[in-house]
Amino acid sequence: KLQNARDAEATLKAHYIKDQEDIRKIQEEIKLKKGIQKITLSINRNLLEISQIDSHAKTIFENITKLEQEIKGFNEKEFLNLKESINEKQIDLSQIDQNLGAITEKITKYEEQIELMQNVVSKLKVVKKYVGELDTIQMNIFSRDGPVATSLRSWALNTISTKSSEYLTLLNTKIQRISLSEKVRDISITCYSKNEILDLESLSGGEQVSVALALRLGMASLLGASNLNLMILDEPTTHLDAERKKSLVDVLSQLSDITNVGKPMQFIIITHDSEIFEDSNVERIYKFESTEQGSKITVL
Repeated sequence: KLQNARDAEATLKAHYIKDQEDIRKIQEEIKLKKGIQKITLSINRNLLEISQIDSHAKTIFENITKLEQEIKGFNEKEFLNLKESINEKQIDLSQIDQNLGAITEKITKYEEQIELMQNVVSKLKVVKKYVGELDTIQMNIFSRDGPVATSLRSWALNTISTKSSEYLTLLNTKIQRISLSEKVRDISITCYSKNEILDLESLSGGEQVSVALALRLGMASLLGASNLNLMILDEPTTHLDAERKKSLVDVLSQLSDITNVGKPMQFIIITHDSEIFEDSNVERIYKFESTEQGSKITVL
């Protein structure tokens, strides 16, 4: 009993109970708390009973109870901060969407331009190919130093040399053959006798005129691509002295008198030196004069 009394005294001191009045206050608090607990249990029981009125009300009650459990520990300030942060992020996202739309539009535009440029580049490659082929054609065919032009000149010079030599043979000169050869931007003329090469400067005036006329006839034959029987000479006596002018008339007379060719050659000579035809076998000479009434033609 003594020990029980000591334990009871220690318990009273631990809860700061000094007298009977303190014990009474504690009893009242206990009664009050028990009443509150009974009220809470009664309310929950009443709510459950009310919820059982119909299934819809029961569902509402269950949802309310669930929400009450879920919102335990809810912090309104933190919620508002999160809501504000979400709004800001949505604004940023909207701006990003706008920027993305603008960038996408630019990308589409640039892709169209790239496609257009690729088509242009493709066409330019085709053009480049054709231009390259044209350059090759021009270089090989139309260029002065191309193989075609070089071959044509070589053929033309050989043809002129052959025809000129034929005409020289008809003139009975010591020159047996004329050879034309191409040098750098120039044509070289070489005359041959039976045994040697003849220097042009060593030829007589008549022989030089014969060579010049034979070359003209050879070129005319090449250009006409047929046998010549008519040739017009315009001022052939220009830069010729009196001896060479007389030699020119003699050579032309010889060519006109040749009968061992298909047709005799005819010459029409336009010149201001009418005196060169004196004592020659020219068939007819016409003199042209300009008067106030017009051109006057006189047969000499």
